[in-house]
Amino acid sequence: MAMEEAWLQWFAASSVPAFLCRRDGGRVEITSRTPQFATAVGPGAGQLGETILLAGVGSTLPDIDSSPAAARFSDAPDWECTLQALDDPPTAWLGILRLTTERQRHCETFFSIAQALPDIVARLDRNHRHVYINPRIERETGIPAQLFIGKSKRELGLPPELVAQWEPLVDRVLRSEEPAEEEQQLPTIHGVRTFLTRVVPERSPDGRVRTVLSTSHDITRLKSLQQQLAELACTDPLTSVLNRRGFSERIEVELSRVHCGGGPLSLLLLDVNDFKSVNDRFGHLAGDNVLMAIGDALLREAGPNDFVARLGGDEFCVALVDSDAADASAIGERIRRRISGLGPGDRCPCQIGVSIGLTAAAVGDHTVSDLITRVDRQMYQEKSSTVRTFLTGQAEPPAQRGAQALRIG
Repeated sequence: MAMEEAWLQWFAASSVPAFLCRRDGGRVEITSRTPQFATAVGPGAGQLGETILLAGVGSTLPDIDSSPAAARFSDAPDWECTLQALDDPPTAWLGILRLTTERQRHCETFFSIAQALPDIVARLDRNHRHVYINPRIERETGIPAQLFIGKSKRELGLPPELVAQWEPLVDRVLRSEEPAEEEQQLPTIHGVRTFLTRVVPERSPDGRVRTVLSTSHDITRLKSLQQQLAELACTDPLTSVLNRRGFSERIEVELSRVHCGGGPLSLLLLDVNDFKSVNDRFGHLAGDNVLMAIGDALLREAGPNDFVARLGGDEFCVALVDSDAADASAIGERIRRRISGLGPGDRCPCQIGVSIGLTAAAVGDHTVSDLITRVDRQMYQEKSSTVRTFLTGQAEPPAQRGAQALRIG
């Protein structure tokens, strides 16, 4: 028992109430103790009664293996006793007494909760070094939590993009002494994930902010759902091209680019010739198929930076980004030919013709309405020309209608 007595002397020198004990049959016997033990255990106010101590220790000892265990006392909830077996199988134990405070119990409750949370929880000092981090970090980085303690993310060699996002956020909280949060795209062993990170300052008893507490919640799935909803809100459900709302948002951006000298922008507006007769002769399902076929044709003809929209009914619009008048006119004629070539294999019950208006954005176009009004006028001029030709008996096959070069308005 020389080693155990040496430990007890060390605890005594450190002013720790500690003791050695054995089990004698069904009874726990204390064999040695530090002077501080007598201060802690006795009949006085604030002391832990020895009867209560022995009862609590006795009920805890059968559950102890080689690991420490805590004995708690229902009749003295402010006291706690940590017990460590001294041999294997256990026959002797070292006990350390501790008088807990409400603050300590609060911290222990926090620790228990933080350990089990699915979010990453960390406490960092003013040098960005980890004072605490919960086990969740290993699932995201593959690095055990204990390796973080005492080191910053930079010192751990984590990806530079992670450090570049993290340190300014913590510095902002330390400087302002106010909570802050931001969404962060962070690399993990599962790929890049989106986290909502909140950082709050923690004040020591002297009122100074010495540490910060951070929580990082994985919102990757939520952001994906939000993106899907945003896309649905801007997409025509029948043709899968942009709807009017989606088109307006995109064209506003492109119009601003034109105003800043960022390059040309042209607009094609298409309207199906005599679309009502398609619905009347073949039914509305056939009409829907025609609209879907036109949407597919426009997407195939559009360039990688262009975008296509169905503005309503049988009216479509194609925004040609960085296309000048000559290029836009050529694209418009190519679109006309492709649509006129649609047939049964494209779900079209008959040959389809379209009237097309073409205009280019100008610096004087202050709103999207200015642009749409002008291209709409160009499109209806062509449609009126086609109708007049038909009424005078000089009707051309739908594939040939409007085959003259498009004029830019």
